[in-house]
Amino acid sequence: MRILTHLFISIAMLIGIAFSVAAENITTSVKGKVIDSNSNEPIPYASVALEGSSMGAVTNFEGEFIIENVPVGHYHVIATCVGYKLEAKELDLKGGVNKALEFKIAEDFIGLDQVVVTADRNKIQRKDAPVVVNSISTKLLEQTAALTLADGLVFSPGLRVENDCGNCGFSQVRMNGMEGPYTQILINSRPIFSGLAGVYGLEHIPASMIQRVEVVRGGGSALFGGNAIAGTINIITKDPISNSFKAGLKYGIIGVGVNDSGSAASDITADFNASVVSEDHQSGIFVFGMNRQRDDWDGNKDGYSELVTMENISAGLRAYHRFSDLAKLTLEYHVVDEYRRGGDKLNLKAHEATIAEEVSHRINSGGFAWDQYFNQDRISKLSIYASGQSIDRDSYYGAATTLDENGVELVTPVPDYGAYGQTDDLAVSAGAQFFTKFDRLFFAPADIVLGLENVYNSLKDDKLGYYDYTNNTFVETTNIADQTSNTVGAFAQSKWDLGAVKFLMGVRMDSYKIENSADGSSYSNTVFSPRANALFGISKAAQLRMSYARGFRAPQIFDEDLHIEASTARRVIHELAADLTEEKSNSYTVSWDYTKTLGKTQAYFLAEGFYTQLIDPFFNEFSDVDAEGNMVMIRKNANGAVVKGMNFEFKIAPSYKFDYQMGFTIQSSKYDDPVDQGNDADEESTTTDEILRTPHHYGYFAMNWKPIHEFTATLSGSYTGTMTLVHLGAGFDEEGNKIFGALDKYGNEIQESLVKTDDFMDLGINLSYHFDLGKDVKLQFDLGVKNIFNSFQDDFDYGSARDAGYVYGPLNPRTIYLGVKLGNIL
Repeated sequence: MRILTHLFISIAMLIGIAFSVAAENITTSVKGKVIDSNSNEPIPYASVALEGSSMGAVTNFEGEFIIENVPVGHYHVIATCVGYKLEAKELDLKGGVNKALEFKIAEDFIGLDQVVVTADRNKIQRKDAPVVVNSISTKLLEQTAALTLADGLVFSPGLRVENDCGNCGFSQVRMNGMEGPYTQILINSRPIFSGLAGVYGLEHIPASMIQRVEVVRGGGSALFGGNAIAGTINIITKDPISNSFKAGLKYGIIGVGVNDSGSAASDITADFNASVVSEDHQSGIFVFGMNRQRDDWDGNKDGYSELVTMENISAGLRAYHRFSDLAKLTLEYHVVDEYRRGGDKLNLKAHEATIAEEVSHRINSGGFAWDQYFNQDRISKLSIYASGQSIDRDSYYGAATTLDENGVELVTPVPDYGAYGQTDDLAVSAGAQFFTKFDRLFFAPADIVLGLENVYNSLKDDKLGYYDYTNNTFVETTNIADQTSNTVGAFAQSKWDLGAVKFLMGVRMDSYKIENSADGSSYSNTVFSPRANALFGISKAAQLRMSYARGFRAPQIFDEDLHIEASTARRVIHELAADLTEEKSNSYTVSWDYTKTLGKTQAYFLAEGFYTQLIDPFFNEFSDVDAEGNMVMIRKNANGAVVKGMNFEFKIAPSYKFDYQMGFTIQSSKYDDPVDQGNDADEESTTTDEILRTPHHYGYFAMNWKPIHEFTATLSGSYTGTMTLVHLGAGFDEEGNKIFGALDKYGNEIQESLVKTDDFMDLGINLSYHFDLGKDVKLQFDLGVKNIFNSFQDDFDYGSARDAGYVYGPLNPRTIYLGVKLGNIL
């Protein structure tokens, strides 16, 4: 009977029929102190919360806290702080009696006792999560001098960030060897990233807005979307938990002392964040902003950029208000205004250059979430949320005509006036999620998650009209893409707790419809994505996890399709094959982790094996040059592919003065049958069964040393192993005549081929020292070098016919920087 009652309440609350809140007239207060269990010193800025409610407080500089107007009842009170283990106490409150608590919490140097939300869309301790959740903390981002999300993602096993174009600086993250669109990127657990935003979105998120980044490799598709085939990256932004501020300025010089390079380029970043919380902690707001100005950098002095010029302004806020101890409203807003330009002659207008890729983005995004608990037992919670993103993009992807019809070089190149474009993109998602607990469901205590979600995207991409001076005619605006997509999703999940064994089973249903008015194509289907996970507590220190998940990618326009690179003096545009079908996957993961604490020393080791079977996987094949001289890349289905390998992670911290962490990945990524991935008539030179740009080995490490309270030294590095990619060279027309070709540094023509790259070790060091200007205000100076030994690509193409996509290795050459910060939380 109790089960039926719970299910009835669940359905009723999801459709909004029942929305009752119990009111309590008798209240009291909870106060106390949080101290370090080792030194007995007070801990400022620790969070103390009543579990299952929206009520809480933050300790002052003396470690004291008070939570006012708490209704009578039974509570679990939790004390947490960055760098410390969680501690919980049970508390019975009676009317008119104020309670005082004292928490003694121990340091958690390597984040083993964190609370995460990406495992099952609810707060859970990392060690109890049914899937492995890796976390990149704000501390690690600051210690490794990460400016944006793109800089920090390399410090997690299985992740690698790459630059894919020297003309526009397009970057993407690969998880377990699979390219960007296989990974679901979330902000506060919401899919706010549209396909267009994903092109440059990793560099639009400043590190100063990030509290932590949670990474789940595989196994998340049943809850976060079918396209989470490789996994999920969840960006948790900072919450307003206390009155705080921080402002910083960093000046970097790119390409210092690099042989055979042009002049060094400057990279200047100013950022700030601040939060204000009301005295009763019922309301708060966090604001942030970043302004980045980066010059272009020419790595081989041929007049063409390897790193593009960038001007970026990002700002935003996150605010909340508690209407009661059971109800909380959260609002978010984020705006980006960015300009970037690559190619040559960057001081001229885009059409006056030989090669130019110029993009201006104006992005507005935001959303809200309403969290409502029901009754004072707090076993049921309803979340209603919505988010939206609007993008206005002006672009130019063009290459001037430098040869006449006989292949003779023109004295005056003919500008490409038709390369200007305008793109409008709108993405909206909305949904509801209900969570409840059962003391017993069939055979064990269980948690239930039910949800509905709708994701809509409208994308219109136009090639703007222009005057054709050669033929004295006006060419009208052409619609390149006019796509709408709508996906209705529903998910359900149950997690059973049998003590030493925890089971999680879930399924997601996605019904999608995609229509493209430009070519009349349409795609639709309903796909079910199941998920199953098991956690076995082998001992107090060791855990075994096993998981399976199924996912899919719909045959639609993805982010890289709107990155129209100008490669080998031709624009590369993307099309979908007429018979393209959705791509499906089966993902299997097995992991074993071991945690040990000996005195103050904490250690952690993880070994994780993964196997992903791709059914009808997408791959890109070049076709003949079209009537307008564009190279056309067509997305087709291959017969199948398998991505498999091992991730390893190790952390150790003898004390707060020293900690070390590293991760390493060994993998194989191959199609079942070889596919041609080039544009030359000689298929043998570019046919391979390897999935391109996937190193067989890669990893990272970070080591922090804090000999005194004021000084910290961080040595970090990322390793990229050898990989295979296509190097586009000479191209041919329908008659077999050569029409363009890239050159090496000796002026020799490059023939199209598959290339095996070198491996790279990018080492960096950061030194920081702070001065205490008062009881809680600090002034900090940072000095550091990225890529100390300039382990960087040295075989870029030369001239206008270069292959701009022939880019690999680390993101930046040797870079020296100096920074200063002022704030009360550094």
